[in-house]
Amino acid sequence: MDEGAAAVTLQAVARKVGRTHANLLHHFGSAAGLQRALAEDIARTVSTAIEGAIEQRRAGTATERDVIDAMFEAFRREGAGELIGWIALTRQREALEPVIATIERILRIMRAAGDTRPVDRMTLGLTLLAIGDSLAGEEVARATGLPREAVREVAAAQIEALAGERLRD
Repeated sequence: MDEGAAAVTLQAVARKVGRTHANLLHHFGSAAGLQRALAEDIARTVSTAIEGAIEQRRAGTATERDVIDAMFEAFRREGAGELIGWIALTRQREALEPVIATIERILRIMRAAGDTRPVDRMTLGLTLLAIGDSLAGEEVARATGLPREAVREVAAAQIEALAGERLRD
């Protein structure tokens, strides 16, 4: 992923980790299998960060804005936007299943805790903004003349509008 999602090929990864193309093919079955495994790993890491922030918010040690920041940071740090974009563009959408499962699990967690806000809409908007930021946030922010973090303010305003309440800072 350091070289971009397009570099996630069996041959390139085999060279990087000192294995043969055949060895990786045996383990992953195809480049799509390798990309799915990478998506699973990224989904786990992103999910852990977001779920941790949600738990801290419930415990009163973090704010809703902390959850937003955790989500943006997790997507940015893991390069999730680029991987998701690459998978979508190459029409290997089944490799997105780990990401979909993570979103569904986060929604279940929030609903199970009795959150009566429209968490589905909030999660949809927040996730798409975080993916977009991860993919091209720096370039789009530069084009608008705004700091990259301005998208987080947009996300917070969106959440406030959907929830019908002001977020705690």
